[in-house]
Amino acid sequence: MKYLMILLPLAALTVGLTLPGAPDAPARKAEAMSSTTTEHKHTNHLAGENSPYLLSHAHNPVDWYPWGDEALDKAKRENKPIFLSIGYAACHWCHVMERESFENEAIAAVLNEHFVSIKVDREQRPDLDHIYMAFTTAMTGHGGWPMSVFMTPELKPFYAGTYFPPIDAYGRPGFMSLITEIARVYREDNDNLRRSSESIYSRLAAQINVSTAQSLLTGDMISRGASGLMRGFDHVNGGFGSAPKFPHATELSLFLRQFRRTGDHQYLTAAVTGLKAMANGGIYDHLGGGFSRYSTDARWLVPHFEKMLYDNALLVPVYAEAFQITGDNSYLNTIRGTLDFVLREMTDTTGGFYSALDADSEGEEGKFYVWSKSEVDRILGQDSPAFCAYYNITPGGNFEGHNILNVTAESDRALAAAGVTDGPEFLKRCRDRLFAERAKRIRPLTDDKILTSWNGLMVAALCKGYQVTGEQKYLDAAIANATFVRTELFRDNHLTHSYREGGHSHGQFLEDYGYYLHGLLELYQSDHNNNSRWLEFAALLADRADELFMDDDGALYLRDGDQGDLIFRPRDENDGALPAPGSLLVGALLKLGRLSGNEVYTANGENGLRALSGFLESRPGSLASALLALDYHLSDKVEVVIVGTGEVRHQMLAELNTRYLPNAVLAVSPSGDEPWPLFEGRRANNGEVRAFVCRNSACMLPVSTVAEFDSQLTTLDK
Repeated sequence: MKYLMILLPLAALTVGLTLPGAPDAPARKAEAMSSTTTEHKHTNHLAGENSPYLLSHAHNPVDWYPWGDEALDKAKRENKPIFLSIGYAACHWCHVMERESFENEAIAAVLNEHFVSIKVDREQRPDLDHIYMAFTTAMTGHGGWPMSVFMTPELKPFYAGTYFPPIDAYGRPGFMSLITEIARVYREDNDNLRRSSESIYSRLAAQINVSTAQSLLTGDMISRGASGLMRGFDHVNGGFGSAPKFPHATELSLFLRQFRRTGDHQYLTAAVTGLKAMANGGIYDHLGGGFSRYSTDARWLVPHFEKMLYDNALLVPVYAEAFQITGDNSYLNTIRGTLDFVLREMTDTTGGFYSALDADSEGEEGKFYVWSKSEVDRILGQDSPAFCAYYNITPGGNFEGHNILNVTAESDRALAAAGVTDGPEFLKRCRDRLFAERAKRIRPLTDDKILTSWNGLMVAALCKGYQVTGEQKYLDAAIANATFVRTELFRDNHLTHSYREGGHSHGQFLEDYGYYLHGLLELYQSDHNNNSRWLEFAALLADRADELFMDDDGALYLRDGDQGDLIFRPRDENDGALPAPGSLLVGALLKLGRLSGNEVYTANGENGLRALSGFLESRPGSLASALLALDYHLSDKVEVVIVGTGEVRHQMLAELNTRYLPNAVLAVSPSGDEPWPLFEGRRANNGEVRAFVCRNSACMLPVSTVAEFDSQLTTLDK
């Protein structure tokens, strides 16, 4: 039977499922990392790679190649189609497809004879992932991982999908049928297939890197973007849309910003509803802290149990903002739980942060995290009934016969009804006992590669956590990471994208510069000892980003120019699971311009905003991170400068950090003898603390007491 209609229009190319992936702890590393080739029946070209995802496929019978000249030249030389498989280490369905198809000797034989098979870690090559995901989505109407793309030796796709089962089922082609038919068509009707691939490429490439006419940058863009997002908000369960449901931290931050701009409480209510629902739901690990990547249901109960560094890094700042607005200490508990999890389970001895923890252990998704009621009863004894009532643990369970801990509106009443009078202390004691028991289980694998971009987001999160909690360990971790990145990952004027066990990846990526610059500016405003080094490093990264990624019109590309292995130079203005890197860079450039006094950075940031203005006019809801940068650009220019040392300075900073002033910049110096214009004429007299608060270049009188400083900050809310 012929399942493929490869030479028909794009509408016929509709095979694929949207089945994303998963992570959970640090102790276990991929087995392939420590194995020798003599222990395995098969060893392919991935054995020398340093990505845990690639290494986990190094002993498949499929003759995998990493992306590079060797594989691409082989495809051209032997005139074979390329099978490109893109995934990541924490991806559950990537594991499934490997077990079902890539470990299958018969399937491997067909791939090895008729294709050049290339395996890519999407986190190491976000440019390739972006390019071929755009094709996959356009061809099939959806995307996801594992991504499966078939293309000519000239890198032009002609068929794409995501997960495929190994054999035909439910009227769908199995992977064996698929590759057998593609091999036949490529062999017997090659000319038509190549013409079709060229047509597909021409049509899709024209849609992918679209430019728009520039528009006037206005606050109306922010309002329309926020109101558009509000129309898709789930006011019952929190979050956007229905199942599966993702955190969308940037959009929630935009809601808080819109509340500050307009005073419209619907945005604050929506943000609080979403943040509370996630913190109470099963997507949050109530024993070990940290958030899973997404919820499989609409009410945040059943997560896809993988834990990604970037989700946790993006969520901490918006919880900190919610605390600053509401004063609700429960947000601080969520922040502490999340950051403590990262420090405990995702931090390398170098100071770098790991990428992800898998969802699976012992071949089962979520097994490490879920509980039977009998287990809880055994461990907690007489405390179990009250604990189970609070966290909704029942004999039948809520996940395949087991229980995912979660909190509901009835939880506090249930705890009180059980006669517990010291609720928080009681719950902590019980959680600690369960956590200790859980630690004895076989842990899921850790993807221990260190991605500079995601590390930058975590530096920002740690700084925000330090600001609102005052806990020094968070700032110390941020400083250690920045020191590691500056000394080890920034070499020869290049910023490494991916690092593992001394191995550096190649290539320059916009997301590393944009995200890490963002983190460094938060670090400069948090570390007040020898902090000029962070601003100097930020300026260095900003200069390199301008050289590598920005064109004369302000457009930002994901890669530097002259990449011979890319079919076009990709851009990405839209936010996805991560903020658009160009938008984060633009916001950081605007802030760097104010902190450093260098107007070149301000001009570059404004140029970048103008390049985004057409997209902000036509589809603002897709560019939340750009709207945050626009809000910063349009807002009053607030600067807070504090010079001096001692307890008064500490109290002033503590007061400042309780306030939601998202567009203010902070500069602190023990003496004021710093080489930055913000300190000009602002010196500490005999060590006395002085604070300067300015709005739009109009400064209030310097003050030396916390009460006076508090009074001046209050005027900024008016």
